[in-house]
Amino acid sequence: MSGENIVEVGLKPPLFKAPIYTLREVLQNKFLIRNLVVREIRGKYRNALLGYTWTFIEPALLAIVYYFLFYMLAGNPDELYAMWVLIGIIIWGCFGRSLQASVSSLTRNKNTIHLVYFPRIVFPMTAVMGNIVTTLMSCVVVFPIMMIFNLPLTIYALLIPASVFLAGFLATGIGVMLAPLNCIYRDIEHLIRFIVRAGFFVSPVMWTYEMALERGMFGEAAVYNPMLTPITLARHGLEGHATTLPSSVIGLCIGFGILTWLIGSYVFEKYERRAVKYL
Repeated sequence: MSGENIVEVGLKPPLFKAPIYTLREVLQNKFLIRNLVVREIRGKYRNALLGYTWTFIEPALLAIVYYFLFYMLAGNPDELYAMWVLIGIIIWGCFGRSLQASVSSLTRNKNTIHLVYFPRIVFPMTAVMGNIVTTLMSCVVVFPIMMIFNLPLTIYALLIPASVFLAGFLATGIGVMLAPLNCIYRDIEHLIRFIVRAGFFVSPVMWTYEMALERGMFGEAAVYNPMLTPITLARHGLEGHATTLPSSVIGLCIGFGILTWLIGSYVFEKYERRAVKYL
């Protein structure tokens, strides 16, 4: 075989080009990522009698439980409070599951990594996209909620899927950054599991942006939480009106996502080849 026909795989670009190179690898392997996402979702609901309908049934049951707990038992005067909590849990769940799955994506796929080579960025991206798809399926529950509470269905309902993608995007950079390091130090995935649980309480899941503003200085500090934006956008989309979030707050969230992607892609391209040797 002529040496001209031999193509070396796994070539790495200069590190300053890592974000563009990594994004290009994702786009070039989009069909592989799509197939892996489909396989992952099918595997999740395999042998389930109700199959994919669980993505709708679970949040629907949660909505009933929260409504009974917060409005009927606790006597909260705002009957929509339970729905705000539900939306917060759905969006936060997308972020938390995406982050944990992407961080452990290389270690969970070590057998595949040892068998065949293809760009390993595929694994964390598949983990994030799989959770985004299942979360979007869960968001179907908002339509009966709108009907029950006479909420208008407007163009602003598109803020709900937009917030799901934004939550996934926020998890992507951090997950890509920590995935190769987790191959060396498995403590990272345990630490991330704790951070996700603790972050549930410091993020606007059980409280809203409007509630935070009423708390003065400490409430205003909450706007620096990047997850405030996607959760609040989803709630405003459910209400059927444009978001009241300042553009600076939205810009801070998007900027955080871009920054973590830039750093994450740099770290991934630099350490991924050496890190997989620890698998």
